[in-house]
Amino acid sequence: MESKQRLDKLIKKSRADLYKPIAIAEILYRYRVEKLDIYNKESYRRNSYEWMRDVIWELHRKTTQLNSRYWDQLFDEDVLPPHLICELAEFNVKNNGLVEVYIYAQIQEKYKAFVELREKLETMPIENFSLDTFLGFFEDNAKYKGSIDKAYEIMVYALFNTIVRELQATVTLSIAESKRTVLEEFEDFARLVLGIDVQHLSIEKPARLFRVGTANANDAGLDMWANFGPAVQVKHLSLRTEQMVDICNGVRADQLVVVCKTAEAETIQLMIEQLGLAEKLRGIITKNDLDIWYAKCFQEQYRETIGRGVIDSITEEMKLEFPLSVSESFEKFFTDRNYATNILVDDWTVE
Repeated sequence: MESKQRLDKLIKKSRADLYKPIAIAEILYRYRVEKLDIYNKESYRRNSYEWMRDVIWELHRKTTQLNSRYWDQLFDEDVLPPHLICELAEFNVKNNGLVEVYIYAQIQEKYKAFVELREKLETMPIENFSLDTFLGFFEDNAKYKGSIDKAYEIMVYALFNTIVRELQATVTLSIAESKRTVLEEFEDFARLVLGIDVQHLSIEKPARLFRVGTANANDAGLDMWANFGPAVQVKHLSLRTEQMVDICNGVRADQLVVVCKTAEAETIQLMIEQLGLAEKLRGIITKNDLDIWYAKCFQEQYRETIGRGVIDSITEEMKLEFPLSVSESFEKFFTDRNYATNILVDDWTVE
């Protein structure tokens, strides 16, 4: 059945939360239960997005924001066009919601694997940690490959944030004495926005890095920001000159750090300078740099401090991406929907 093949392809390519497969499940559910007009694409084209968000909230207590063009691609001819959705819908009704159960069982299995990986990281001896093994979990298995971007982002954030904390770097924000009169006039603004008032013309805070949400597929914005200046964009791919220029032009930040697998460094640097973007791009960090820094973190003298901090940070970020309550959430969801996994047999078995 072509529609099943397309659905399986969509599931394999999807990121961790499987936004688009969930939307398909919800379209089928509403056709089966609420008699949705399945032959009218407009009856579900935009509504499916809200149905998906409701399910994501119910299962994970997370919100998501996706652009409309990215969403509409779900119904393109080479993904799951309306006539194949109709085929799935009719099959689903004849088989008591089989396709819905199949989709959600696939998601449940995927999350179980993520939780097991996180638990392994929490209990394993520090010296056994391997960055390539961690990334390989996502890269080497088609079922999890859709989440490699998030895994890459997590491991970059964990490294950066842990080293910055270990360095005990601080950031100072101050207002010149000559601007005291202006400060007095706008003290309420300065107190709320800058954290400064006429009694405190400067403040000092720990340098910190922050991830920008966990839910934006296909975004062209930044992945991390620092309270000491640069924005950070992480790409799990090898960047070419054109891509780097697009990133520099697309991110509104005074300084940008780009992390990628490999980069045509000399060519990119030359093009950036020619376009007048050299001051904006602070630097390009590649997987080779990350490997060197990770190796240092797990040397004997840093293993119990920086190494432990990196692992703790990875596991904390995994809790946000792949929530702890997944088992209980799915059990309740399956019960509420009267889903029975024993109908998943033959081609519809979940492995």
